[in-house]
Amino acid sequence: MRNIEKTILCSQAPMPKIKQHLLILSLLCVSMLTSQSAIGQAVTSVSSCPGESKLPVTFQVDCSHVKNSADRELCRPFIENQACKVFPAYRKITDIKMEDTCPSVKFMIYDDDSWPHPQGEAGGMALHCSVDYLAKYSVKVGFNPKLGPYDVHEILHEYQMALGPLPSMHPLFSSSMAEATREIGDEARYQRLLGQLRSESKRLHDELESGKYKGNPRECELAQTTVEENLYLENPKLVSMFYLKLPPAKGNTQEERNARFDRMFYTVSSANPETKKFLTQHGCGGF
Repeated sequence: MRNIEKTILCSQAPMPKIKQHLLILSLLCVSMLTSQSAIGQAVTSVSSCPGESKLPVTFQVDCSHVKNSADRELCRPFIENQACKVFPAYRKITDIKMEDTCPSVKFMIYDDDSWPHPQGEAGGMALHCSVDYLAKYSVKVGFNPKLGPYDVHEILHEYQMALGPLPSMHPLFSSSMAEATREIGDEARYQRLLGQLRSESKRLHDELESGKYKGNPRECELAQTTVEENLYLENPKLVSMFYLKLPPAKGNTQEERNARFDRMFYTVSSANPETKKFLTQHGCGGF
């Protein structure tokens, strides 16, 4: 409708006496219409997937802030993967119904020079039912050529918003992202993530035991990450149990947030006394 209105306004403009004015006015009208058309082409929505009924959540990507046409062409496969591969993967892993908090999720993709957040901040930001992302960390990131571009990080933030107060910025991210990668069929990336998990969990365990983080405000967070990663490496199916066994939030203090996850890890570990001992020794006192 706006395009039609602008066309009418242009056609009804008084005829200038000088042909140059008429040419300028015509060019302005064409420019406005072309701009509107380009913006429309840069926005893609996905509300259903091939062979499936309507999705409970609508996904949209806006690449109007991406200048390079080749990069913009990656936006459609990116949002299709978010809707039809990553979304159902996390739904299966977490059993969280995202539609209860977000009936739609919008991804805004930016070039470096149009990034609306302070320089130096992360290249992706989950903003509750919307995600701002730099193109180089989303549609342009290295990906499996058979699958196309996808993201398993920022969308996990959107899922976890349903969990209530969290003990840290990225709880359960290591195991959840690895499992989501396997669920969508990126076996090569999954194996790389497993290798990273093995080395990181051992490094964190050794550093915690050496006393490197003693008294550090993040000591409990790192201990919880170590337990999470070790449990997942022992049995990948336990990642779903992390979400299933997480008790309801009862408070908002850091101690209460930690205690909630401590109890969950202890339960998922089959009440292993070593799990409780390790967490308690490293600043996680509540159970």
